[in-house]
Amino acid sequence: MAIGGFGERQSANACTSCSEIGRRAFLGALAAQSLAHASPWTQFLNNGSLSLDSSTAVPLAWSDQHNLAWQTQIPGYGQSAPVVSGRRAFVTGVEGPHKETLLVSAIDMASGAGVWNHRSASSQRIEDSNMVSKAAPTGIIYEDSIFTFFETGNILAFSQDGQPQWERSLTEEFGKFGGRHGIGSSLRLCRAGILALVAHDRPSYLICLDPKDGSTVWKANRPEGVSWSTPTVVEHAGRELALISGGDVVEAYDTSDGSKLWALEGLEGAFIASPTSIPGGAISGSSTKGHTTAIRFGDDAAAPPSIAWRASEASSYFSSPLVHRGLVYMVNKAGVAFCLKAGSGEGVWHTRLEGQCWASPIGCSDRVYFFGVDGVTHVVRAAETFELLSKNSLSIQGRLYGIAVTDEGLLLRYGRDLVRVQQS
Repeated sequence: MAIGGFGERQSANACTSCSEIGRRAFLGALAAQSLAHASPWTQFLNNGSLSLDSSTAVPLAWSDQHNLAWQTQIPGYGQSAPVVSGRRAFVTGVEGPHKETLLVSAIDMASGAGVWNHRSASSQRIEDSNMVSKAAPTGIIYEDSIFTFFETGNILAFSQDGQPQWERSLTEEFGKFGGRHGIGSSLRLCRAGILALVAHDRPSYLICLDPKDGSTVWKANRPEGVSWSTPTVVEHAGRELALISGGDVVEAYDTSDGSKLWALEGLEGAFIASPTSIPGGAISGSSTKGHTTAIRFGDDAAAPPSIAWRASEASSYFSSPLVHRGLVYMVNKAGVAFCLKAGSGEGVWHTRLEGQCWASPIGCSDRVYFFGVDGVTHVVRAAETFELLSKNSLSIQGRLYGIAVTDEGLLLRYGRDLVRVQQS
């Protein structure tokens, strides 16, 4: 295990492109970043708010014999994270050799018992393979409804009691999805409606749907290009923006009408992790060394952003960067976890975990949780000095794909299982 600093510095161009006053204001905002609350957890990454206030329900340690509230098998197989509202959690899955069947399931948070399960036919047959996404997009909860999206192009809406409300097939309307690994972008809620990003090796688009009936509010066409990242919605200078990581570019769209406000080019490898919102900007995680970037927004929402810093060594892969208590945490493709200073990108420590992390880390009080895809969760001290607090696993076969934090504890989503762990 290697731990230590590794000199990551703000670029000279970034220093000269912004005023010292503006830079200090940006860094001060990072230090004063507000924390999110655990419940309800209604969309992917809680819209990037993974830095949580103190939660006594999230345990430091768990095992088959300790702090395990329940474990339940989910119909089908899915890679989506759970979403939670009230006393129910919702997950998606697929079934069949060509993903013929789409599944949406509601689970009772208190007992883990199934409440309802809906099965529907997919509109695009895709051969089941470990190389292609399997119900990877995470749904959203809005008011009394749950909205789900599948790599087959189907978007389905239900009441939280399981009554179908509406359905659309993006593949039937706009063409089948391409790409070697399927669609992985999750839905995102904005003021105008529900955002869905379709970024593949065919003509792509960002679409906004009316949650009442699924009708199109607006559709912004995009060039061909594969991205599995999920839009991040932020407010800046009186407007709401949807940030999109598209591999070599980060773009901002006005959520009211889908107009593109700006594009920051010159990036590489930013096509999996979602942008992480920070006060006055965002951090774009990249799988390419030297391209994880902190972006500072301009004074006007439509003004091009500037680069506050680039990380010289640290990179991210499937999981998105976490900003917690003035530090940035991320995990690269090789399973190396990095800790950086949020204000400068300077490396603080790095250490090798037991494998990759597909679920994004969370910060909870003075702890940071890294969720390994093989089911091992490392909990470390949220500090500039590395300290491993616990290492946790359960005897569950399969990969750990996603999590949700609630007032009742921590939900862990495996391919065929949903688990709740809670401080007893």
